[in-house]
Amino acid sequence: MKNILVTLLLIVSLSAVSKAQNSLFSFNYAVTVPLGNTSDFIDQVSGRGFVFEYQKFINPHTAVGIEAGHTTLYKREEEKVYTEGTASLSGIQYRYQYSYPILATANYYALRTGVFRPYAGLGVGTMASQRKIDMGIYTSDKTHWQFAIKPEIGALIQPNANMAFRVGAKYLTGFKSGDLDGQSNLNFNFGIVFIN
Repeated sequence: MKNILVTLLLIVSLSAVSKAQNSLFSFNYAVTVPLGNTSDFIDQVSGRGFVFEYQKFINPHTAVGIEAGHTTLYKREEEKVYTEGTASLSGIQYRYQYSYPILATANYYALRTGVFRPYAGLGVGTMASQRKIDMGIYTSDKTHWQFAIKPEIGALIQPNANMAFRVGAKYLTGFKSGDLDGQSNLNFNFGIVFIN
């Protein structure tokens, strides 16, 4: 009985603290459209992505937080020539690009309450871009870390005080690092948001 009382007190305390924090936690499904140098490598739209976000309101309209995600781009290329250094190989290529952005974010919500809450945001951080090419028994696999920024627009559709749905678009761009040119893509996010 004592354990049940302690557990109930802990749950009530945590829920009271979480309400006082006024924060958002969301899980988003991401559809990725490669752009620029990314589309030169793989030009196919991919539905293989997700993003986790946490934000806390610092005033009635502004929330700051962190975001981490993963997207996978894939394409099969027929009879391509791959050159690395002085070696050139010809054959069927299986190309992959995995992106892992980790960003500090800030969003401005035009409306503090209501069912439809549009917002604009900005993210700054880093992105790991892993490029992999499989061709027969040969594999090239390189990961590059890039400085990244992400402007975003979207809206929360909030049917009640504790939950919302997110619809948004993000332009994620990483700047040139090492021998990998800047990478960019457009992400369309659809998610569920838990509000404390």
